[in-house]
Amino acid sequence: MGIRAVVTAPDWSPTHHRGEAKCRNEALIPTRKRDLFFSDENQALDICNGTDDGFVCPRRAECLHVAMVNRENYGVWGGMTPQDRLALRMRYPAMPERWTWHPPTSTPEQENSWPHAS
Repeated sequence: MGIRAVVTAPDWSPTHHRGEAKCRNEALIPTRKRDLFFSDENQALDICNGTDDGFVCPRRAECLHVAMVNRENYGVWGGMTPQDRLALRMRYPAMPERWTWHPPTSTPEQENSWPHAS
């Protein structure tokens, strides 16, 4: 019996209507020797949150949703560290399995309104 994700990761590819996740950049794809989303927290946060190039990952909210529901305890997911995600769980104690993610419409305020308790 192995560990099974509650929610599987969505399609991060460029064919998705919201675009490709920034972590899918050829230079950032994890290898056996290097995965900066688990080894270089600051650089990973810069990539996800757009501090390095002014462009927030278009898939950041979905990534955070997957991490919260699956209770990922390691690595940077959705522009948040494990400590940030723990603080979010403490602030919103409802079971993550009940949280819903609503796709953003046209305004940044709506995109940043996750999580929603259902």
